[in-house]
Amino acid sequence: MELFTVNRYTEDLKKPKDGTQDIANNEDEILQKLLQKAAKRKRKPKESEVIEAPAPEAVIPDEAQAKATEEQVEPLENPEETVEEKDVPSSEFQVLGGDGSATKKRKVEMQLPSWLAHPTIIEGGSLQPEEELPASETIDKLDYLNKSTCLALKQMKIQRLFPVQRQVIPWILEAHAKPAPFRPRDICVSAPTGSGKTLAFAIPIVQLLSQRVECKVRALVVLPVAELALQVYRVISSLCSKTELEVCLLSKQHKLEDEQEKLVELYKGKYYSKVDIVVTTPGRLVDHLHATKGFCLKNLKFLIIDEADRIMDAVFQNWLYHLDSHVKETTDQLLAGTQAPLCYAELQSSFGKQPHKLLFSATLSQDPEKLQNLRLFQPRLFTTVFTMPVVKDVIEENAEPETNSQMGQFVGKYTTPAELTEQFCVTELRLKPLTLFALVEKYQWKRFLCFTNSTDQATRLTNVLTTLFRNSTTKVAELSGNLSALVRNKTLASFVSGKLNGLICSDALARGIDVADIDVVLSYEAPRHIKTHIHRVGRTARAGRRGTAVTLLTEQDQAAFTKMLHDVGKAPGEEIHVSPDIEVQHSHDYKRALDKLRNRQQQEKTKKAVQKRRVANQALVHKNQIDVPDRPLTLMEKLQLKAGGAQQVDPFEKQKTKLRKVKPNSRPRETKKQKIAKSRKAIEK
Repeated sequence: MELFTVNRYTEDLKKPKDGTQDIANNEDEILQKLLQKAAKRKRKPKESEVIEAPAPEAVIPDEAQAKATEEQVEPLENPEETVEEKDVPSSEFQVLGGDGSATKKRKVEMQLPSWLAHPTIIEGGSLQPEEELPASETIDKLDYLNKSTCLALKQMKIQRLFPVQRQVIPWILEAHAKPAPFRPRDICVSAPTGSGKTLAFAIPIVQLLSQRVECKVRALVVLPVAELALQVYRVISSLCSKTELEVCLLSKQHKLEDEQEKLVELYKGKYYSKVDIVVTTPGRLVDHLHATKGFCLKNLKFLIIDEADRIMDAVFQNWLYHLDSHVKETTDQLLAGTQAPLCYAELQSSFGKQPHKLLFSATLSQDPEKLQNLRLFQPRLFTTVFTMPVVKDVIEENAEPETNSQMGQFVGKYTTPAELTEQFCVTELRLKPLTLFALVEKYQWKRFLCFTNSTDQATRLTNVLTTLFRNSTTKVAELSGNLSALVRNKTLASFVSGKLNGLICSDALARGIDVADIDVVLSYEAPRHIKTHIHRVGRTARAGRRGTAVTLLTEQDQAAFTKMLHDVGKAPGEEIHVSPDIEVQHSHDYKRALDKLRNRQQQEKTKKAVQKRRVANQALVHKNQIDVPDRPLTLMEKLQLKAGGAQQVDPFEKQKTKLRKVKPNSRPRETKKQKIAKSRKAIEK
């Protein structure tokens, strides 16, 4: 049983015990260890002083007890020395972290790939008016633009290039001028809304493809929404007006058959492409990849993804997988497969087979996991900041992690144009529509956009504002997903022409749509994400013009909205106010608008209920109604009738009997066989 004996103080038991003095010394050492451990347990991680622990009671002889109590007081008078002493190693369990080594936690820093952490900075700022434009910055003085491009830009009334365009366009042209097998590096461009990203990829593509001999699809531009695709299609078509290049728009606003006729033609059993550049949405692209014969992307040279963050966040029918199966020529996947090692042999074998990928967005994702799905080749990031962060090249060995906090601070920061003025207005939730009406009347805004977080909210707000602006010259309309594409296009055209003063829209219009001369952008509801806010305010202050963005907030939303902006290094701006008597001044009109909205919603609810009952009744009638086919019996049915006799009936007889009223004394109809048998019995009798 000695194997199961637990000796608590093995080191002390090994020592000889020659007398009471030795016993007292051993007990003193034991008490000293217990006091040190008790002090460590009670010491808190962030406190500098150690809490004094009372000495445990122990059974000690009378003479030795007095000496022990005297010696116990000495280490407790100076507890810091007790803590600093090193522990004597023992066979007992050790508490991990008890020595305070884990109390100071180092800050975990974000580790990014080199191309994300060290981008090419495009210095932005206020754009100069065209009257003050230096002669050296005009498009005629830029040697990398050819004559056809300059003529097309002049027709578009463009006299200069923006900073993003001056940085990206020559880089793309120079990258494609390198000899084989050197491939151009894929690029990602993150720049504010209205900074000219569309022309940044349209100009080099048109110039590089203008010398083509055979018409093939060599450039594919993918955009998230049809309205944005139409806008980009118009820009590229204007640039191609002085060349022989053909551009085609693919979206669900047109019939699939009409688009197929524009894409390919069949001549002597072979399909030929009729376009060089295709502008499309992801869903429509997948439709043509599977339904259009002869639609070939084997010669694709450019793949442009505009609003790349939204396309990467959404699945969009897994369009990248379908595109990959139509682009690749070998067993290696070019867009979504395993990345091959970078070597001369690989460059030589893949040269000319993989498209050059260009990603553009105002809120480009810095998440390497999302960007990894595109398999970018040696990517390079172009980003715009207005205040350059100080990046130290040499880092001291003993420097703390906080000293390097400025490194890569621009990564994940969203920039807005310098000409944009941001403001906010705090109001009550029940007075939000009235506050919006008072702001428009106070500042006399003639062209404004108002964004909501949902389509239903846009519909309700439009109805209220229409009633409030009844006696005013201001005209508002709804522009949301509740309307068809045809109605949305007509409403947008009326706003552009000046027939409408304001649009109440959902966030579908907040991406890339360029409407000129917007006075102010109003956010009726606080955006849920910073990306939504950046795209909303980006509808104004475009192309060097001044603009204003106003956000309506409640007291509950103010803290969350301010924190969201501070997280990306932005401020909410100046606070504006409306008259506190707006409820009293417009109480009659506001009450009438709310009553009208309530009646309208009740009518719509009743209409939906009636429509639902009508559909249910039609389904019930259709279920009970049985159409008896009026056709002759087939040969097989006739044989079954002859062979079955009285047991077999017409297969449609059961359905006929359900519709036919059964008479109380009616007898079943005799078959031909029964009649013959009956006549034979009569003859025999």
